[in-house]
Amino acid sequence: MFSQTAIPLDTVLKRSMSAAEKYNGLVENYTADVYMRTYVETLKKNFLFKYTHLVPRFVLHDPKSDEALIETLSTLSFTYPNNYLQDIKNVTGTLTGKKDIDMIPFYLLNINVYGETTNTESFFMPVRFSTARYYTYHLRQMQFENNKTYYTVEFNPIYSNQKLLKGHFVIESGTWRIVHFSAEGVESFSNFSFEITMGNTWITNYLPVHFVIYHTANYLGNVVASRHLASMNYNNVVLRVNEKKEKILNISDFFRVRLDSVPVNNDSVFWAQNRAIPLQAREVEVIRNYEKTNQQKPAEEKVDISQQNGKRVQQFA
Repeated sequence: MFSQTAIPLDTVLKRSMSAAEKYNGLVENYTADVYMRTYVETLKKNFLFKYTHLVPRFVLHDPKSDEALIETLSTLSFTYPNNYLQDIKNVTGTLTGKKDIDMIPFYLLNINVYGETTNTESFFMPVRFSTARYYTYHLRQMQFENNKTYYTVEFNPIYSNQKLLKGHFVIESGTWRIVHFSAEGVESFSNFSFEITMGNTWITNYLPVHFVIYHTANYLGNVVASRHLASMNYNNVVLRVNEKKEKILNISDFFRVRLDSVPVNNDSVFWAQNRAIPLQAREVEVIRNYEKTNQQKPAEEKVDISQQNGKRVQQFA
């Protein structure tokens, strides 16, 4: 059902960007439990693929298999203005090496849709007056649902630049908060997209609760695609006191993943209880094939040892 009352795009943008300035500094600190699952598939490879391990941080992939799956549980702590610390608590899957976990894009979970830039200043976000000059906007849809009006606004960069995104966001009339944000962009040898869904309860109305991230890398004819799903459950959210802004000294944006050693946990019962997003059929098959292969290895090793011992006996006979 669609609303009969139209509001001009300029008004929607002005109200949503004014609200973004307020929501950007709404939270003082929080902690959240984060479940993240990564599925990787090698779509195309050539004779150079076997040398990709020599390329520093080439791309997350399994050189021994065309598919891989990683699940992680972590605690994310945030302190205003832009300090994030992510503690990896549990890891399971077909890739559990530290270098593999280090390549999971945890930093994308820190995107503040109300900010001027991302935490790493990699991208200019479109819902601020200061960055609006880099984008063009189009009102795609106005929808009326559950006594609320929602505006879907498309945004496109005015010129090609790796710091600029294209996509759309959905604004709730009245609060002028973002309820959904979707964007795509390009990096060296790769392209990516991400979708962020905000919560629907106080105070998660202004915080992200679900992420879907896609990444495709093309390097010398080798193509590797990955999909990352994440769910965030907030334990403690403290709002900022509305006070006069003071100059903050010696504070810079900070993000760190704490992973001194990989906390591998392959307890299937544990993951069944703590997996916030159910496995898809293909992911179940990837795990099953991995477990089957691992079960076969000890038997094959025993056969090899037995054959080697038999050869030694024949040599001394």
